[in-house]
Amino acid sequence: MSWINFMNPPLVLGQKLLEGYFILSSLPFALGVLGNFLGILNTNKKPKQQEAPLSPGAWAYPSLDVDYLIANLLKDKKLVGIVRNHHLFEKHDFPCLWISKIEKENSVRPTHLEKILHWVTKTITHDHGLIFDGVEYLILENGFEPTFKFLLNLKDHILLRDSILVLVVDERTFEERQLSLLYREFRRISPIKQQP
Repeated sequence: MSWINFMNPPLVLGQKLLEGYFILSSLPFALGVLGNFLGILNTNKKPKQQEAPLSPGAWAYPSLDVDYLIANLLKDKKLVGIVRNHHLFEKHDFPCLWISKIEKENSVRPTHLEKILHWVTKTITHDHGLIFDGVEYLILENGFEPTFKFLLNLKDHILLRDSILVLVVDERTFEERQLSLLYREFRRISPIKQQP
Protein backbone atom coordinates (compact mmCIF):
# COMPACT_ATOMS: atom_id res chain seq x y z
CA MET A 1 0.00 0.00 0.00
CA SER A 2 1.35 3.39 -0.91
CA TRP A 3 0.95 6.32 1.28
CA ILE A 4 -0.23 9.63 -0.17
CA ASN A 5 1.59 12.61 1.12
CA PHE A 6 -1.20 15.14 1.58
CA MET A 7 1.26 17.89 2.46
CA ASN A 8 3.17 17.63 -0.84
CA PRO A 9 0.91 15.93 -3.42
CA PRO A 10 2.44 15.21 -6.83
CA LEU A 11 1.75 18.15 -9.12
CA VAL A 12 2.96 16.72 -12.37
CA LEU A 13 -0.22 17.55 -14.27
CA GLY A 14 -0.56 20.95 -12.56
CA GLN A 15 3.07 21.82 -13.29
CA LYS A 16 2.62 20.97 -16.98
CA LEU A 17 -0.48 23.18 -17.15
CA LEU A 18 1.34 26.00 -15.41
CA GLU A 19 4.32 25.72 -17.76
CA GLY A 20 2.00 25.75 -20.79
CA TYR A 21 0.17 28.80 -19.47
CA PHE A 22 3.49 30.60 -18.87
CA ILE A 23 4.67 29.86 -22.42
CA LEU A 24 1.38 31.02 -23.96
CA SER A 25 1.27 34.20 -21.89
CA SER A 26 4.89 35.04 -22.78
CA LEU A 27 4.35 34.55 -26.52
CA PRO A 28 3.09 38.10 -27.29
CA PHE A 29 6.02 39.60 -25.39
CA ALA A 30 8.53 37.36 -27.20
CA LEU A 31 7.00 38.23 -30.59
CA GLY A 32 7.19 41.95 -29.72
CA VAL A 33 10.86 41.66 -28.78
CA LEU A 34 11.57 39.71 -31.96
CA GLY A 35 9.69 42.28 -34.06
CA ASN A 36 11.66 45.14 -32.52
CA PHE A 37 14.92 43.29 -33.10
CA LEU A 38 14.07 42.63 -36.74
CA GLY A 39 12.94 46.25 -37.11
CA ILE A 40 16.34 47.44 -35.93
CA LEU A 41 18.01 45.24 -38.51
CA ASN A 42 15.71 46.46 -41.29
CA THR A 43 17.58 49.58 -42.45
CA ASN A 44 15.41 50.05 -45.53
CA LYS A 45 12.64 51.63 -43.46
CA LYS A 46 12.30 55.37 -43.99
CA PRO A 47 12.20 57.43 -40.80
CA LYS A 48 8.83 58.80 -39.80
CA GLN A 49 8.56 62.39 -40.90
CA GLN A 50 6.00 65.11 -41.23
CA GLU A 51 4.30 64.71 -44.62
CA ALA A 52 1.11 66.72 -44.16
CA PRO A 53 1.11 70.31 -45.38
CA LEU A 54 1.74 72.90 -42.68
CA SER A 55 -1.14 74.63 -41.00
CA PRO A 56 -1.21 78.45 -40.90
CA GLY A 57 1.24 79.90 -38.42
CA ALA A 58 4.92 80.59 -37.81
CA TRP A 59 7.42 77.75 -38.18
CA ALA A 60 11.19 77.21 -38.01
CA TYR A 61 12.80 74.68 -40.35
CA PRO A 62 16.37 73.72 -39.28
CA SER A 63 17.49 72.35 -42.65
CA LEU A 64 18.63 73.60 -46.03
CA ASP A 65 16.59 70.92 -47.82
CA VAL A 66 14.17 73.49 -49.21
CA ASP A 67 13.13 71.11 -52.01
CA TYR A 68 11.44 68.84 -49.44
CA LEU A 69 9.90 71.86 -47.70
CA ILE A 70 8.45 73.21 -50.94
CA ALA A 71 7.32 69.90 -52.45
CA ASN A 72 5.75 68.39 -49.33
CA LEU A 73 5.05 70.82 -46.53
CA LEU A 74 4.06 73.87 -48.59
CA LYS A 75 2.70 72.09 -51.66
CA ASP A 76 -0.79 73.66 -51.51
CA LYS A 77 0.35 77.25 -51.03
CA LYS A 78 1.27 80.13 -53.31
CA LEU A 79 4.89 80.66 -52.37
CA VAL A 80 6.97 83.78 -51.97
CA GLY A 81 10.44 84.01 -50.51
CA ILE A 82 12.77 86.35 -48.72
CA VAL A 83 16.10 84.69 -49.35
CA ARG A 84 19.81 85.05 -48.78
CA ASN A 85 20.95 81.78 -50.39
CA HIS A 86 19.48 82.50 -53.81
CA HIS A 87 20.94 79.32 -55.34
CA LEU A 88 18.67 77.14 -53.15
CA PHE A 89 15.57 78.64 -54.78
CA GLU A 90 16.65 79.18 -58.41
CA LYS A 91 14.88 76.10 -59.79
CA HIS A 92 11.59 76.99 -58.07
CA ASP A 93 9.31 79.41 -59.84
CA PHE A 94 7.99 81.88 -57.28
CA PRO A 95 8.74 85.52 -56.47
CA CYS A 96 11.66 86.14 -54.13
CA LEU A 97 13.14 89.18 -52.47
CA TRP A 98 16.91 88.77 -52.28
CA ILE A 99 18.67 90.00 -49.12
CA SER A 100 21.91 91.55 -50.34
CA LYS A 101 24.06 94.66 -50.18
CA ILE A 102 24.19 94.63 -53.98
CA GLU A 103 21.74 97.07 -55.55
CA LYS A 104 19.63 95.04 -57.93
CA GLU A 105 15.98 94.65 -58.87
CA ASN A 106 14.10 92.58 -56.25
CA SER A 107 16.88 92.96 -53.69
CA VAL A 108 16.91 94.64 -50.31
CA ARG A 109 19.74 95.54 -47.98
CA PRO A 110 19.87 93.45 -44.76
CA THR A 111 19.64 96.59 -42.61
CA HIS A 112 16.40 97.75 -44.27
CA LEU A 113 14.05 95.69 -42.12
CA GLU A 114 11.15 98.12 -42.65
CA LYS A 115 11.38 97.62 -46.45
CA ILE A 116 11.26 93.84 -46.01
CA LEU A 117 8.19 94.17 -43.79
CA HIS A 118 6.53 96.55 -46.30
CA TRP A 119 7.15 94.05 -49.13
CA VAL A 120 5.57 91.27 -47.06
CA THR A 121 2.47 93.29 -46.17
CA LYS A 122 1.96 94.19 -49.85
CA THR A 123 2.49 90.63 -51.09
CA ILE A 124 1.09 88.10 -48.60
CA THR A 125 -2.54 86.99 -48.54
CA HIS A 126 -4.31 84.14 -46.73
CA ASP A 127 -3.29 81.51 -49.30
CA HIS A 128 0.44 82.30 -49.28
CA GLY A 129 3.39 80.56 -47.74
CA LEU A 130 6.42 82.74 -47.03
CA ILE A 131 9.83 81.09 -46.88
CA PHE A 132 12.35 83.25 -45.05
CA ASP A 133 15.98 82.22 -45.57
CA GLY A 134 18.64 84.53 -44.19
CA VAL A 135 17.82 85.08 -40.52
CA GLU A 136 21.49 84.53 -39.61
CA TYR A 137 22.56 87.23 -42.08
CA LEU A 138 20.07 89.70 -40.61
CA ILE A 139 21.42 88.93 -37.12
CA LEU A 140 24.98 89.51 -38.34
CA GLU A 141 24.06 92.90 -39.80
CA ASN A 142 21.52 94.11 -37.20
CA GLY A 143 22.17 92.13 -34.01
CA PHE A 144 19.94 89.48 -32.46
CA GLU A 145 17.51 91.70 -30.51
CA PRO A 146 16.47 93.99 -33.42
CA THR A 147 16.22 91.00 -35.77
CA PHE A 148 14.13 89.02 -33.30
CA LYS A 149 11.77 91.98 -32.77
CA PHE A 150 11.46 92.28 -36.55
CA LEU A 151 10.65 88.54 -36.84
CA LEU A 152 7.95 88.85 -34.17
CA ASN A 153 6.41 91.78 -36.06
CA LEU A 154 6.59 89.76 -39.29
CA LYS A 155 4.97 86.79 -37.53
CA ASP A 156 2.07 88.96 -36.36
CA HIS A 157 1.42 90.17 -39.92
CA ILE A 158 1.45 86.58 -41.18
CA LEU A 159 -0.95 85.42 -38.45
CA LEU A 160 -3.34 88.28 -39.23
CA ARG A 161 -3.48 87.03 -42.82
CA ASP A 162 -3.94 83.40 -41.73
CA SER A 163 -0.95 82.39 -43.87
CA ILE A 164 2.30 80.53 -43.23
CA LEU A 165 5.79 81.77 -42.38
CA VAL A 166 8.70 79.33 -42.40
CA LEU A 167 12.13 80.44 -41.21
CA VAL A 168 14.93 78.35 -42.73
CA VAL A 169 17.58 78.35 -39.99
CA ASP A 170 20.95 76.82 -39.24
CA GLU A 171 20.82 75.90 -35.53
CA ARG A 172 24.63 75.86 -35.28
CA THR A 173 24.79 79.64 -35.73
CA PHE A 174 22.58 80.43 -32.70
CA GLU A 175 23.39 80.58 -29.02
CA GLU A 176 21.29 78.33 -26.78
CA ARG A 177 19.30 81.26 -25.36
CA GLN A 178 18.58 82.57 -28.86
CA LEU A 179 17.35 79.16 -30.04
CA SER A 180 15.15 78.90 -26.97
CA LEU A 181 13.54 82.27 -27.74
CA LEU A 182 13.18 81.38 -31.41
CA TYR A 183 11.45 78.05 -30.74
CA ARG A 184 9.12 79.64 -28.23
CA GLU A 185 7.70 81.81 -31.03
CA PHE A 186 8.24 79.60 -34.08
CA ARG A 187 7.24 75.93 -33.96
CA ARG A 188 10.13 73.69 -34.97
CA ILE A 189 9.64 71.42 -37.96
CA SER A 190 11.60 68.18 -37.68
CA PRO A 191 13.69 67.91 -40.84
CA ILE A 192 13.86 64.63 -42.74
CA LYS A 193 16.84 62.40 -42.11
CA GLN A 194 18.87 61.60 -45.19
CA GLN A 195 19.39 57.92 -45.97
CA PRO A 196 23.07 56.81 -46.25
